[in-house]
Amino acid sequence: MLNIGSLSTSQFIQRNMTNQIKEMTESTERLSSGKRINDASDDPSSIGPISRLNAQILSIQKAIANGGEGKLLAQTADGGLSSINNLLARIRELAVQGGSSTLTTADRNTLQVEIDSYLTEIDSLTSMIKFNTLKLLDGSSNKVSFLVGETKDDVISIDLVKSDSKALGLSGSSGVKEFTSGRVTGFTYNSSNLAASDIKINSQNALAANLTDNLSSGNNTASALVTAINANSNTHGATATGFNKLTSAAKSSLSMSNTFTINTNIISVQTSLENLVTEINQEAGGVTATLNSDNTITLSNTTGNDIVIGGNAPTDAGFTAGTYLGYIKLENVDGTFVKIEAMTKANGYASNSGNIDDLARFGFNEVDSSTVIRSDLVSTNALTASHDIKINDIEIGASDSASAAAKAIAINAVSSSTNVTASGDNLVTLTLNFSEASSAASNISINGNAINFSSVSNEAETITAINNASIGDIVASANSSGEVQLASASGADIIIGHNGTPGVFFDAHTDATGASVAVGSSVTFKGQILLTHTAGDIIKISGDDVGELGFQAQASSSASVPGSIISVSSSSNATSALTIIDTAIDTIANTRAKFGASENAIDHRLNFLLDAKNISSSRLSNIEDADFALETARLTKAQIMSKAASSMLAQANASGEVFLRLIN
Repeated sequence: MLNIGSLSTSQFIQRNMTNQIKEMTESTERLSSGKRINDASDDPSSIGPISRLNAQILSIQKAIANGGEGKLLAQTADGGLSSINNLLARIRELAVQGGSSTLTTADRNTLQVEIDSYLTEIDSLTSMIKFNTLKLLDGSSNKVSFLVGETKDDVISIDLVKSDSKALGLSGSSGVKEFTSGRVTGFTYNSSNLAASDIKINSQNALAANLTDNLSSGNNTASALVTAINANSNTHGATATGFNKLTSAAKSSLSMSNTFTINTNIISVQTSLENLVTEINQEAGGVTATLNSDNTITLSNTTGNDIVIGGNAPTDAGFTAGTYLGYIKLENVDGTFVKIEAMTKANGYASNSGNIDDLARFGFNEVDSSTVIRSDLVSTNALTASHDIKINDIEIGASDSASAAAKAIAINAVSSSTNVTASGDNLVTLTLNFSEASSAASNISINGNAINFSSVSNEAETITAINNASIGDIVASANSSGEVQLASASGADIIIGHNGTPGVFFDAHTDATGASVAVGSSVTFKGQILLTHTAGDIIKISGDDVGELGFQAQASSSASVPGSIISVSSSSNATSALTIIDTAIDTIANTRAKFGASENAIDHRLNFLLDAKNISSSRLSNIEDADFALETARLTKAQIMSKAASSMLAQANASGEVFLRLIN
């Protein structure tokens, strides 16, 4: 049985053993984990620095990964550009070959086919080169950014450059160099209805003066207009080409019971569309028939002469009876864009004769530059889903109203697809008549707002009275001729009405096209629409209902197609193409240099980040890593002391007094 002395000795030894076990546990944990600090209790003051350093190291690791992604992207883009450069080198080789004057036409055609195929391949490559679904060279993205660092400011951006054949200046048109009219409208052309100066091409008279009288009823064909335009080409610098085309309705099967006529030539009954096409080509002089894949038939000529459908039942063959005037194609001799406009006050000319209505009879819209087209007055109908109107082959949706302002909004709703923006405007010119101003019935309304002009006596007071009424965006001002003009910058309708006498205004007003309009009791003046291509390219207007926008169906034949600029059709064209190709090669080289510079910038950033990671890892190691020698010694000592304590405890239990003497 233990006495008091042996009991205290035993307790002392047990506490010592507990401490040794704790020390053994700590050393074992540190040796197994390699860390001096495994939880907050090990060193509370070091937990903050450890947490921050761990977060920093993880962020640096991810930043290094981001940098690696950036390098791979740049290398992918550079690989694509290298392939494009190889294609350009081959195109240049072919152009040099085309510079020889000994080549035949067949030789040049073969060279052109190969060149065009390489241009197509360039466009294919720019569409194919991707990094994680992101297209790098097609212009859909301008820039890609990578966070290569610890903070929000450590961003490296890589510029992505559109590198297709058009962007390189190898294909496509730089503007409307050549465009085609809508169908010519028949009317009597004579000196009173159409003077030589009424239509301007490149700011010069479109028609030869001595030919306008010959454009009479019955000779108002597209071919006649072509003759009149070309007679003055030495002045305005454009040449006109006439053509005509007419497409039938689709016929799944042919069931003719009656003959019909094309240009008075009788087309007999046929049993198949193929036979009908053969019959037309045999009998209808001056017209070529073509069977289309959708079971329609297209009639065409290269003169612009009328195509006249008549006879018993042309609908059996899918045609509608009528006289179909031709089309006109305009092209400047020097290859620049064609400017065509009506001679109106609105365009800065001195006379009101010659307005957009006259131009529309030619089938053209006003084209002021390669990328800007102006309409005639818009119609009185709002756009609906049923209207067939397309701009650059994209359908235009409904409008809230019939105004030019509302229709411009409808066009802009799809501008991301068409690359064409619309703006409306409206302008009404009014001649002052102050003798009527004092009349009791001199009130007049503008867009439903009654304005009393009974006290006005001059132009300035008239303008003030209108502007004080605050009628939407309509603003009154004076022109240089002393007339009052009402302008809407949005293209809103301008409605002028009065009861009795017209008050301060004469009855005859001038609309936005420069045409005189009798007001009567009320008239709505429609605005115009201006279309602008945002990318500086062509504008195509098509559809059966384009007249609702005040436009004529019109399309450029200078559409962006591979090979439209690089030509080896002659030795001079081939040598001229070398300059264009060299510019494209330089562009690719510059773009590759930018990607290479981006790779180098990322490499420098990655080297810095690796150093920063190593430093942070070293700091973290100094704080939390275990000293293996120290911990091994501690563990060994604790094990020895633990075993000694166990032995002593056994002896103490056997003989407490002997043990006390030993430890004292």
